[in-house]
Amino acid sequence: MKAAALIISHAGSGSVFEALRLRKLVIAVPNAILMANHQAELAEHLAAMGHLVSATPATLVDALRQLKAAKLVPYQKGSPQGIVAAIDKLMGFATY
Repeated sequence: MKAAALIISHAGSGSVFEALRLRKLVIAVPNAILMANHQAELAEHLAAMGHLVSATPATLVDALRQLKAAKLVPYQKGSPQGIVAAIDKLMGFATY
């Protein structure tokens, strides 16, 4: 992945986030046969945020064309503090 300029991958979270952390151009192709398709949800969400282009096998050529014109937003790793605070509040733990 480090040597690649473009990564076309299934939309598994490990593959997608590794590519984004490496600041690569990414086309994510969700595995359509998965039940409760979390790959499609992740790819669509990250595409809506402008981090990658989401495609299907049938739309891959169009996705490559779209990528040339896309103004993708670099992915910024989030902080876990927000979710930690929400869980602490939900559980009734004291916060300092």
